Amino acid sequence: MQLKPVLLLADSQLLFRKKGDVNFLQLFLSDLKKGKAAYIGAANNDRPEFYQIFTSALSGFEALECRHVKQEFTEEDQRFLNEANLILLAGGDLHRGWQIMKETGMSQFIINRYYKGAYLIGVSAGAVHCGLAALNEQGDLLELLKCLPFVVDVHQDQENWERLKKTIETFNNPYVFGLGIPLGCGVIYHPDHSLELLNKPAFLFEMKEGNIQGQMLLPEKLKTEKQAGEP
Repeated sequence: MQLKPVLLLADSQLLFRKKGDVNFLQLFLSDLKKGKAAYIGAANNDRPEFYQIFTSALSGFEALECRHVKQEFTEEDQRFLNEANLILLAGGDLHRGWQIMKETGMSQFIINRYYKGAYLIGVSAGAVHCGLAALNEQGDLLELLKCLPFVVDVHQDQENWERLKKTIETFNNPYVFGLGIPLGCGVIYHPDHSLELLNKPAFLFEMKEGNIQGQMLLPEKLKTEKQAGEP
C-alpha cells in the first residue's frame, strides 16, 4: 500500500487553521472519507482535555470513528490501533511518552500501521517521536519511530536549536539531517521524501566537515512574496 504523508506540528494551531472555507485537515486528509482515527496520549499522561482537542479538530469528519488509545493498551486498544487509518501522537513529555510506547509495544503497532498506509500526525513531542532519534536524559541517542529520515525537534528556536544540534553532533553522520519546527509551523513529509512547509519557516541542519550548518526552509507563499520583493 502506498505510504501517506506525515504531518509534523510544533503545536496544535494548524489543526484548526482554515484555507478559505476549508479546514486545513480536510485538505491534508482529502482521501480519508471514513475509517478509524487513533489518538496516542502517552506523552501527556492521557489527559482527557487534550483528547478533546483531537476530536474537535476532526469534527468535520463524521464518518471517522475516534478512540483515545491509552497507556494501558488494552486488547480493544490494540485491535483499534491495528485498524487505524489515522494516528495522532500527542505532545507532552518526550521521554515518558516514548517509554510507554516501547514498553507496551504500541510503537510497533504505530510503525506497522504507517507502513500499511495510515496517516500519521505528530504534535510537539509527538512530532519528535516520528523522527529518527533524540537524546535521552543521559545524553545518549534514543532511537524513535523512524518513520521519516530526520531528527526532529520543535519550538526550540529561542534556544538557537542547541538540543537539535547536539543530537546531530552525537550521530556524527553527514547523511543525518535535523529538522527544527518552531511554534506555529508545520511540515508535511511526503512519500517522495519532499518537505512541504506550512505557515512559517522551518530549519534544516546537517553536519559538514565537522561543523553543524543550518538553513531556513520557506513555505511556498513566503518564497513567492520574498521573490516578488527582490529587485
